[in-house]
Amino acid sequence: MINKNIIKILVIFPLILLSVNTFNFFFPKDYRSDPHLIKGYISKENQKIINYISNQKRNEILKFEEAIKKFDKLYSLHGETFKFLKEASIIYFLSTAPQEYSWKKKYTKIKFQENWILYLVRKFDEVRINFGFDSIYNNAYDYYQSSDYKFALKRGISICSQDAISFANLIKRKYNIDYDIIGMDGHVVLQANIKDKNYILDPNKGLAFKFSIDEYYHNAENQFKIKEAYTSIGHPNLINSFDQEGNRKFSYTGPKVKENTYNPDALTYYSSFMKWLIPIFFLLVGIYLIQKRKKL
Repeated sequence: MINKNIIKILVIFPLILLSVNTFNFFFPKDYRSDPHLIKGYISKENQKIINYISNQKRNEILKFEEAIKKFDKLYSLHGETFKFLKEASIIYFLSTAPQEYSWKKKYTKIKFQENWILYLVRKFDEVRINFGFDSIYNNAYDYYQSSDYKFALKRGISICSQDAISFANLIKRKYNIDYDIIGMDGHVVLQANIKDKNYILDPNKGLAFKFSIDEYYHNAENQFKIKEAYTSIGHPNLINSFDQEGNRKFSYTGPKVKENTYNPDALTYYSSFMKWLIPIFFLLVGIYLIQKRKKL
């Protein structure tokens, strides 16, 4: 006979976990009201980018819900066109705080309510590090990047690689637009494909270019456009990232454990399902045992 307290645990803990999952689903972590991030958003450096890409002044980070409405409106107006991609890249940029301010452990480390499985993995990794061992996961859950556009954009924090993969996830999941991730030396962008035409997009800086990465390499005019854009926003250092040697294109190939293809690693991929399935399984076991006990 299974102890009554064990049965209670089998019911109570899964309910707690499911409640945490549900709360995070409806009320995800959003850092947009953080004074430090607002300071970065209205900083002279960030306003310079905003003025260049949108010709406006902003003192508030664009809300997730508002951004999604704007994406959908743009798509309804322009469909699968470069115009849509360009305007959507701007909207994405306006929805995040600059990475110089936001990509800090305070904001990036995975929280219990976001994914309790990855949270426990992070805590285990921290214990190992405290005992002098190397991180198994290369601190991936302290500086957590999500390829899920909802997860990434709801947080409102930014880094070039997360912005590229989550924006790619957005245009694929919502609008079925194919893409390649372009991993460069010091920067990450993506390349969207519409009707056999490829366009470079940099949602981390709100920029879009009407040519592919290959067309950039072999065209002096395109090279000038890259140079002019990044110089105008105050980031001429990123021009050097567009060096052909070492740049790699990745299409989505599913979860990878060790190879960095800018796709979700296996643990992240499967934990997004298992964080629901595990508590549901134990809850059902607990309910079954309660019913069995009543019949005795």
